[in-house]
Amino acid sequence: MIEFTNLTSKPIRRAKFEKLYRTTMPKNFALSVVFAPPSLMRKLNKTYRKKDQTANVLSFLLDKNISEIFLNSNEKNLFHLFVHGCLHVLGYGHKTTKKAMAMEKKEQLVLRKVCSFLVD
Repeated sequence: MIEFTNLTSKPIRRAKFEKLYRTTMPKNFALSVVFAPPSLMRKLNKTYRKKDQTANVLSFLLDKNISEIFLNSNEKNLFHLFVHGCLHVLGYGHKTTKKAMAMEKKEQLVLRKVCSFLVD
């Protein structure tokens, strides 16, 4: 199940996000997606990551199969950021070069499958 909350005045076309969700996440995974203004993204980043800068995506695993992803509505690559956030809650990371390469490979695979026009 995927739910959307849009805290901005920008229209959001949900169909592509829903398809990315179905391609990336397990079937029993509940995901809340929040499209947020930069000011909220900065506040959340400062509160939860102790970084006083505007984040482009923030992912929160709330329970084993429940998560919430906040997307900065001012970003141009929201589909890529969405997939990036999904992969974080599934355990992917980028703290080492090897992990970053594995995550990027998975991101590209998903994006090519669903929205190939976004991938180089």
